[in-house]
Amino acid sequence: MHRFYCPQADLASKVIVITDPHEIHHIKDVLRLKKGSEVCVFNGKGGEALAMIEEVRDTAVRLQVRSVLEKGKEGRPRIILACAVPKKAKFEFILEKATELGVDVLIPLKTKRTEVIFSGDKQRSKQERFQKVVQNAAKQCGRADIPRISLMTPLAEALKGLDPQGLAVIPSLNGHNSPIREVLDKHQKPVSVTFLIGPEGDFTPDEVALAQEHGCIPVSLGPTVLKVDTAALAVLALANFYWD
Repeated sequence: MHRFYCPQADLASKVIVITDPHEIHHIKDVLRLKKGSEVCVFNGKGGEALAMIEEVRDTAVRLQVRSVLEKGKEGRPRIILACAVPKKAKFEFILEKATELGVDVLIPLKTKRTEVIFSGDKQRSKQERFQKVVQNAAKQCGRADIPRISLMTPLAEALKGLDPQGLAVIPSLNGHNSPIREVLDKHQKPVSVTFLIGPEGDFTPDEVALAQEHGCIPVSLGPTVLKVDTAALAVLALANFYWD
């Protein structure tokens, strides 16, 4: 069934009106849906409804709510991915796949060895682009919520914002670290889990030491050296294995 994003949708109401030009174009011109067509609508905050199209106009699509769908995350920790931004278009790939894998918060991380830095107008344009990527990914994969994306954040600032009640792990090639599965086995029911993924060339020893001072646990992701995008998706796949 076709799904559409409507952030202002009040699922307690019997009527939803989609006004976003992109979604209207998709309904009206691409899919050519008509009155009586059944669709799903989600608001990006965890709410989703089965609805029937009542009216299709150039400026709005009116829908009648048939039933509200429950898509809870009870018993699952909040998943945060703080990831250094790799070169080329890999970060958008990470955003898309992280959304599919259930991440709740995405933090573009600025580290000493990060080569891609956003600031000023570029930061704003990238933020808009990234938001569109996760919205489309949520729409495609069946999520009722949309991950929150922060602005590019220096590592030291991200560490200060760690959840004191949560688990935080930092995969690194520095030293002889415990396998990540051993650490996750010891923390069965954390409130949140933060994964810090470093840039090409890894975190510096000083950065790892700083992370440890803030309670992060250094871990190993195995005997091979993983690229940034591979490491990011590997830890999120593990999170799904443990908590979904």
